[in-house]
Amino acid sequence: MAGVEKAALAVEFAKLVNCHNPHDGNCCDVCSGCRKIQGGFHPDVVTVAPDGQFIKIEQVRAIKGQLRFRPFEGLKRVIIVQDAHRLREEAGNALLKILEEPPRDHIFVLLALDPQMLLPTLVSRCCQVRLQPLPDIWLTRHLMDQYQMTEEEAAPVARQAMGSLVRARQLVESKHLEHHQRVLALVQELAHASMTDFFQGTSQWVKDSQDLGHDLEILQFWLRDGIVSRLLAGGVTGRGANHGDSRSDYLRVVPIDYVFSVYQHVEQALQQLRGNANRQLTLEGVCLIIKDLLYGQGDWYSIPGGWQDLSLQSW
Repeated sequence: MAGVEKAALAVEFAKLVNCHNPHDGNCCDVCSGCRKIQGGFHPDVVTVAPDGQFIKIEQVRAIKGQLRFRPFEGLKRVIIVQDAHRLREEAGNALLKILEEPPRDHIFVLLALDPQMLLPTLVSRCCQVRLQPLPDIWLTRHLMDQYQMTEEEAAPVARQAMGSLVRARQLVESKHLEHHQRVLALVQELAHASMTDFFQGTSQWVKDSQDLGHDLEILQFWLRDGIVSRLLAGGVTGRGANHGDSRSDYLRVVPIDYVFSVYQHVEQALQQLRGNANRQLTLEGVCLIIKDLLYGQGDWYSIPGGWQDLSLQSW
């Protein structure tokens, strides 16, 4: 997933393979090699990033030119390809030719969101390291250390970050908790509204929203938090962002299968939004489903299939 600091891990790996005094599988962080790599000016650690939207073949050719020489001062030359899933096809094929016969003392690290987004031939020549979402407790401690937050302040932010360090930082720096409450208040207001006011309200929401995808992620977290609270029999509720929120009481009384279904539809809406779906129709579809979740208890399964076959595209 994005935001788990794949690039930072790649840098730590580059430090380890070039460290002059490694200890217990870790770099020393004090030798000249570690300091230069951390500072970003080691001659044998090369970072390739997209030039615009893509990594172009000219960039791969530039790397190939460097491979004719042995590492200048390090033990290994490490080439870090950021957003490798954005390699143009011709650039990917050019990189494949290098990886088929990699030069000695050179290590390539390809960072990508999903191996399926890379050429299969590239993936077949790589050792895959799958990174999991960062634990909430780790994110909480990080936020407490970096931003001098109390545990009560940091824990809800860590949980909303859903395993992403980058997102956790953004939430703190953008005062996201206030926006989080505004989004949930908007949903509650639309759930109470008449259908005329409902469509006017969603239209205004789309106009005012700076990042509609982020707003849907807030709704997704709210649903996720309600599901986790139910599954753990209240073991998380006391620490969650929903604690004391009357909107969450509804998530504790409706059938949990229905909450799962709504969560899946919000996830589907996010995917459609990333595919340039109509913002207005996407938001209306999500809010109508949540409107029924909150205040349509008498009509939970009025649609054939219990919402299972409902597509947001039909709204």
